Amino acid sequence: MSHLEIVQKLNEFVKNKQLEKIRPLLHKNIKWNQMKGFPNGGEYVGADEIFQHIFKGFNENWTNWETEVKEVIEAEDDILEIGVYKGIYKASGKQIEADFIHRYSIKNGIISHFKQYTDTGLFFAVMKGSKNQAQTNNPLHGVKLADILDFLLEEYGWEGLAYRINIKCFKSNPTKKSSLNFLRKFDWAREEVEQLYLGTINN
Repeated sequence: MSHLEIVQKLNEFVKNKQLEKIRPLLHKNIKWNQMKGFPNGGEYVGADEIFQHIFKGFNENWTNWETEVKEVIEAEDDILEIGVYKGIYKASGKQIEADFIHRYSIKNGIISHFKQYTDTGLFFAVMKGSKNQAQTNNPLHGVKLADILDFLLEEYGWEGLAYRINIKCFKSNPTKKSSLNFLRKFDWAREEVEQLYLGTINN
């Protein structure tokens, strides 16, 4: 198969939920990078991690999900896809429409690296909901910031948290008290933490 045909096969199997057919297309040590802030964003190595963190449960949280490829660019060992994500987040009932770029690196007939580019802020707005949305539909309703931080620390630890969110209070002599003070002071930082929390619980 050509490089383009390999990527087209991957898209076909994902769309039809034929996930086990994807494995032969992936290098055993493939690096899969989804943007931090995207649901289950981060870097994953190997097919097992990708299946566990990327594919598992994703369709359970979204309805009418579509990855519409509008343009493809072939560049030696790379395939670039340009398109639009579309779908409805079940917890909030809100619809997403966001541009994306996918970069696939292919060696010896299999995909060795994937890199995603998209506007994660649009996803956060959809997953978090809006002020006009009923609180009962808000997945963060009733969840305290301290509890969110405790949950993320149990999942990732300080080092893993600092890797996923580039905030100094997570990197330099981190404590729960100093981190909570920082997050309560800066809305942008709190939103990043809430976004990671939502992505993690929906995994």
